[in-house]
Amino acid sequence: MTTDALMTNTALVTSETTGRTTFMNTMASEWLKLTTLRSTYVTLGLGALLSVAMSALVCLAVGSTFDGWAPERQAQFAPILMTMTGVVVMLIALSVFGVLVTSGEYSSGMMRLTLTATPSRARVFVAKLTLVTGITLALGVATSVAMFLAGKAVLSSYGIEVPGLDDRDVQRFVFGLAAATPLFPVLGMAFGIILRSTAGAITAVLGLLWLPQVFGELLPAWPQEHVMSRFPQSAADSLTGGHLVDNPIYPEPMVAAVTIVVWVVVLLGAAHVLVQRRDV
Repeated sequence: MTTDALMTNTALVTSETTGRTTFMNTMASEWLKLTTLRSTYVTLGLGALLSVAMSALVCLAVGSTFDGWAPERQAQFAPILMTMTGVVVMLIALSVFGVLVTSGEYSSGMMRLTLTATPSRARVFVAKLTLVTGITLALGVATSVAMFLAGKAVLSSYGIEVPGLDDRDVQRFVFGLAAATPLFPVLGMAFGIILRSTAGAITAVLGLLWLPQVFGELLPAWPQEHVMSRFPQSAADSLTGGHLVDNPIYPEPMVAAVTIVVWVVVLLGAAHVLVQRRDV
């Protein structure tokens, strides 16, 4: 068989395969790309490991000095909150993962091949969104539970009582935090498409994550209540228990839910429009 014939047959097979590509085929393709990247394992693996380690170390530091605290400070101590301090690392790692899912393909040129194999850009977009949400949610649940159990074990070894997972407040905080973990990876994915720059997208999503915490306490009450409270991190914290704290940076749960929906819809909507209309 001649070279020209081989190329012709290959083109026909590719055309026929592309024509009958299903959503599950696209999902399988996106999953294969993620699982063959070393950065996926490094980012997610180190993020989970360091999150649990950070929670355990912070609880170790607290437990070893707890007896020397003033009675008033001991009475105000929130052990559940302390067990979840590693969430900072987890959110950073998952946000970077969300960015890399899209920005990495633009920088490497893989996105052009992806859209050639699957002409339906909406299908590719939804497949990536589904995988980012599913992977980060599963890892968020596992890591949140591991952080809590590790922190509880350390604090309990120092005689500090910590409620178990059967406690409703613990369940709301731990599993509420886990349920909220896909938020920033999804926003990171959207920024990766919008900016097509890994550095720019990571800066943008981490800015949304950290601005309320860094500048919130430095501002007067009005900007805290009407500006910083509208950031997705403040809204997410409110839904996982922040609204119980007397701080204007945390909106009411209903307002927080609407805030998160607006951020997600606006950024994902913008990313979807750009995927459809912009040249790769």
